[in-house]
Amino acid sequence: QTIQAVNTIFGAIQQQTTCSTCRGRGKVPEKVCTVCGGKGTERGKEDLKVKIPAGIDDGATIRLRERGEAIGGGARGDLYVNIRVKAHKKFTREADIILSEEHVSMVDAALGTEIDVETVDGMVRMKVPAGTQSGTDFKLSNHGVPHLRTTARGPHIVTVVVDTPTKLTKKQKELLESFKGAKKRGLFS
Repeated sequence: QTIQAVNTIFGAIQQQTTCSTCRGRGKVPEKVCTVCGGKGTERGKEDLKVKIPAGIDDGATIRLRERGEAIGGGARGDLYVNIRVKAHKKFTREADIILSEEHVSMVDAALGTEIDVETVDGMVRMKVPAGTQSGTDFKLSNHGVPHLRTTARGPHIVTVVVDTPTKLTKKQKELLESFKGAKKRGLFS
């Protein structure tokens, strides 16, 4: 420790601080290291394998015990890794729920069909019942985000988007025109 005397209008004041040469250790090395400059630490890089648990949230922190810095020959501290979850091109995540959209034709929505849905586990066959409207949600249980430290999983919600044709032949237009009067007869209730 060092003591400094400072003269002020109130008189001399003594101030005690940690020695900047030995940093409070009470010892100064005879030869100063060219790598660390006598600080007792050196900068370096180390590649680490970190196990990221499935279902971890964006912004979560993983603590790696004794993988951090060791100052002045002391014990190594902990290293904290901040997690950033990259957005997926097809899936959206809300807590433990995975959301996606699947497009079906107007005919398949009206008559019903089965479609293959991409999930994080691979392809899953899903039934689209007859009369399905655009924007209808279907739930695939246990195909969502895994819960941390358990075997439970959230659902995968599939929103069906009904594609309406934009280019029709004359015959196709005539067939669709025949449905216009059907609404009045209660076909679309």
